[in-house]
Amino acid sequence: TTPEHLALLIARDEYPLLNLDECREQLDQVAAPICADVKSLGDDPEAQAHWFSSYLYDRLGFHGNEDDYYDPRNSYLNDVITRRTGIPITLAVCLMAVGRRAGIDIEGIGFPGHFLVRIGGADGVLLDPFFGGRVLNQESLHRLAARFLRNPSELKPEHLTPVTTRSIGVRMLVNLKHAHERRQDHARALVVCDRLVDLTQTAAFRRDRGLHALALGSREASIADLQAYLKDHGSAADAGAVRKALQRAQALRQSVLQ
Repeated sequence: TTPEHLALLIARDEYPLLNLDECREQLDQVAAPICADVKSLGDDPEAQAHWFSSYLYDRLGFHGNEDDYYDPRNSYLNDVITRRTGIPITLAVCLMAVGRRAGIDIEGIGFPGHFLVRIGGADGVLLDPFFGGRVLNQESLHRLAARFLRNPSELKPEHLTPVTTRSIGVRMLVNLKHAHERRQDHARALVVCDRLVDLTQTAAFRRDRGLHALALGSREASIADLQAYLKDHGSAADAGAVRKALQRAQALRQSVLQ
């Protein structure tokens, strides 16, 4: 599957009636005017990058949402397409989707804390999808490393390697989880955690799903998830806090049974 398809499936949790074909047609319409022009650029990745970012950002107005970074709509691809704003990873998915239609090789790069894209393969150029699609040179890349890594010297080759569609989906869901949690939207956060558990089988996401279930008063679901977490992570740093949450869930169940 493509990153855009997975991103639209994620959006369907919020918009159950979302028409995926209509969203794809919107991307077709964005890409259509540039398909012929791209061929005239040849195989020069830097020329493609500058031209492509100029079209999407300067002409069409795509931009990073600096005013409300944690708005959940920044993580729903359909909203990003229509509002033309989002966070790095969803803007990157847009870039990849339009690039694929226009015949430009664009890959997602899982840079820590700030998703990037690359045009032209291993020897191509990096673009920042959040800040105007700007081309990143070594100096700007090291500035990003200084911002998002504890030590810029920790920048490693694996930080600049392409990631899989599955990895993109997981990272999108984690961003969405954080957005909902900042708003204390336990119902939506629980749904996202459910997707993350299905995709990754990660214990921490099951723990978080249990905590959101507890906040919503779903005792049995909370108890099952918290017990499962403690079974394998009884010595974890947060085990004490999770045990207290489990005790609250059990107490709630007991009060109902009495």
